Amino acid sequence: MADVKSKSYWEESVPVRLFRDNGKYKDDVFVCVNGQSVQIKRGETVYIKRKFAQVLEQSQKAQEEAAKMSERLSAEYRRDAQMYGIN
Repeated sequence: MADVKSKSYWEESVPVRLFRDNGKYKDDVFVCVNGQSVQIKRGETVYIKRKFAQVLEQSQKAQEEAAKMSERLSAEYRRDAQMYGIN
């Protein structure tokens, strides 16, 4: 059986610091879990419930996987285009 965390575990506050720049990553981040939400300020260490932090972590992992897939598919397209003389 999977390791099930207690409800209080997910309600504990944990520190989070989101990257901030003056471009794409300048706005606060909104996270919602089961109807509860939080708005997280970028560029500062803030304390949020662990359940929100987990959503951020899962989102980051999904973005990384999507970027890897995009790179792989782009490389395949370039290889195939070159093989068939399509530019």
